[in-house]
Amino acid sequence: MCRKFAFWAMMLGLVLAAALDAGAAPPRAEEPDWPCQQRLVPRLTAAAYWSGPALEGLGDWRADPSVADLVRRLTPRRVSTQEGLSEIAAFVRTVSNDRPRRLALAFLGLLEETDRQRAGLIEELKEIGRRQHELADLVARLASELNAIPPDAPGEAAAKRIDLQQRHDFTARNFEEIQRTIRYACETPVELDARLGAWARALQEAASE
Repeated sequence: MCRKFAFWAMMLGLVLAAALDAGAAPPRAEEPDWPCQQRLVPRLTAAAYWSGPALEGLGDWRADPSVADLVRRLTPRRVSTQEGLSEIAAFVRTVSNDRPRRLALAFLGLLEETDRQRAGLIEELKEIGRRQHELADLVARLASELNAIPPDAPGEAAAKRIDLQQRHDFTARNFEEIQRTIRYACETPVELDARLGAWARALQEAASE
């Protein structure tokens, strides 16, 4: 039983180290619940992606049915970068009049919808981060209570130790499994950023032709 406790204590330490040690980017002080190693970028800005036609005064991208339809088809997370590039190329071939303005409108729509998706993901990740803090605190408390009971304690103390051991092991496993999931989930905002960047470049190149 002692060996089992030591194993899960070690595992929790390794998981926490992977998330919080000096080799990982620590959460910023103002975002203590951000669980990702990647730097938190709360909002996307046009300047980070677009150096094409001016975006000021273009109006609402939703007012152009063709642009709105393109944005609607491209923004779901399941759409790959390459699929989006193919859709953009097909869209560009249909645009003859007022091309620079309409392609800029398409970028604005993709930016707005990608930013909206990312904002929702970020809030979900923060909530998971808050729960992980709570789980880590619980594991530490259970470990402290376990250490207070000698391994060879008799009677009720032995029964309590077994119960604490089981709760500790279950909570530590849960923490580790969630932490593994977080590592994958943290890649999604980055992937959305990269996807938008590729689409922005394609639209800019077409707008300059």
